[in-house]
Amino acid sequence: MFVKLNLSRYAALLTFIAGLAAAAAVTADPVDHHFSGFATLGLVVNDNPDLRFRRDVSQADGSYDNDIAWKTDSLVGVQWQSRWSDQFDTTIQLVAKERFNNNFDKAIEWAFLRYRPMDGLDFRVGRLGSDLFMLSEYRQVGYAFPWVRPPQEFYGFLSFYHFDGMDINKRFDLQHGTLNVKLFYGNSDEDYPTADADTPGVNMDFDVAGISFKLEWDDWKFRYSYSHVDINNNIVTPLTDALAGVAPLWPEANIFAHDLSTRDKYIIYNEFGVGYDNNDWWAQAEATDLRSDSSLMPNSRHFYLSIGQRFGPVSVYGIGGYVRPKHDVPAIIPPAGYPSPIAEQLAILAYVTSASLEGVRLEQKSYGVGARWDFASKMAVKLQVEKFDIESDGSGLWVRNQPIGTDIDQTSTVISLAMDVLF
Repeated sequence: MFVKLNLSRYAALLTFIAGLAAAAAVTADPVDHHFSGFATLGLVVNDNPDLRFRRDVSQADGSYDNDIAWKTDSLVGVQWQSRWSDQFDTTIQLVAKERFNNNFDKAIEWAFLRYRPMDGLDFRVGRLGSDLFMLSEYRQVGYAFPWVRPPQEFYGFLSFYHFDGMDINKRFDLQHGTLNVKLFYGNSDEDYPTADADTPGVNMDFDVAGISFKLEWDDWKFRYSYSHVDINNNIVTPLTDALAGVAPLWPEANIFAHDLSTRDKYIIYNEFGVGYDNNDWWAQAEATDLRSDSSLMPNSRHFYLSIGQRFGPVSVYGIGGYVRPKHDVPAIIPPAGYPSPIAEQLAILAYVTSASLEGVRLEQKSYGVGARWDFASKMAVKLQVEKFDIESDGSGLWVRNQPIGTDIDQTSTVISLAMDVLF
C-alpha cells in the first residue's frame, strides 16, 4: 500500500514536470517569470506551565510557563510563477517553518501546472494547497489575514497543508458577484508528534476528495465545502496489536482495537463559512462538523467568529472560538480476577488505551482582542491577546508537560506579537 501511494504521489509530481516540459515546448511567446515571497517573524508567550501553545498539531514544541517562543509563528516562503502561454502557467512555493519532520519534501508546499482552456475554467495538477476551509490556500501568508495566526480551535487540528493530485475550478460570473465551484482529489501524508520533539512521532497517509462552493456577492463571501479523507495506514499498530493479543483474556479489547485503528477509516468535514467586508467593518465566521469512524479522530464541532473595524492603517478586532467533541471518552476498565503479573499488565494496557483516547480529544474555548498596524506598503505589525479555557480531557491541541489524566481544567493567556511582510 505504501509503495502504491508513494508512487501515486510522485506520479503527480512527475506529471507536473512533464506538463512543464510540454508547456515549454508548445509556447511560442516569451515566458514571463515572477518571483515573490512572504515572511512572518512572530513571538508568543503562554503563561500556562503545563501546556505548550502551538499553532497546529504538526508542531511538537511551543511556549509555556511565560517562555518566549519564536518558532511557533515565524516562517518564510518564496514563490516562483511562470506564465508559458495564455493557457499554461506553473507555480512552485517553498516554505521554511517549524515542523515536527522538517525535510525538504515537506517544504514544497506548491508545485503545480495550470491549464486554462477558456476564461473561468482551470485545471491544475501537481502539489496543490488543500482547500478545505476559507483560509486553507493562504493560511501561511500572515499578511493576508487580520490575526497573528488562523484561529487555533478551527485551524489547529487541520495540519495538512497540501496534497499531490488535481483540481478543477469553474468560475461563474453573476450580476453582482462570482461563484466558484471546485472539485479536488489527491494524496498526502503528515508526520505528527506523539509528545514532545524528542519522542518518536507517527506518519499518517491519506487520500482526500471533495468539492467546494465559494460565492462572492458585493461585500459578502459565502462558502461551503465537503471533504472526504480516507486513511491508508494504522498509526497505532503496537497498541491495537497488544489489544488484539489479550482478547482471549479481555474480549472487549478487540472492540477497542477495531475502534482505535485508523487503517481504512474515514474523516468527513462539512464546512460553512461567511465573511463580510465593507472596507470599514469586517467580520468572518466558520463552522465545521467533523465525523470519523476511528475513535482516534473524535467526532467534533469547530467554530470561530471574528469582528473588526479599520481606522486608516490601524484595525482592531475581537475573536472567539470553540471546539467540542460529540461524545464522552468510553470507560476502559480491565477485567478483574487475574493473578499478578497479568492483572498489572492488563491495567497498564487499559491506561495506555484510555490515555490515547483522551490525548486526541479537543475541548476548549477562547476569546481575545488584537490590533493590526499596516505601517508601510506590504508590511504589518500585529498584537493579539487571547484567553483559553481547556477541559481536562480536551487538550489535544497543546503539547502536555504533565501525564494525561490529571483531571484538572486548564486556563492559559497567550500574548502574540508578529510582523508580516510581502516581497
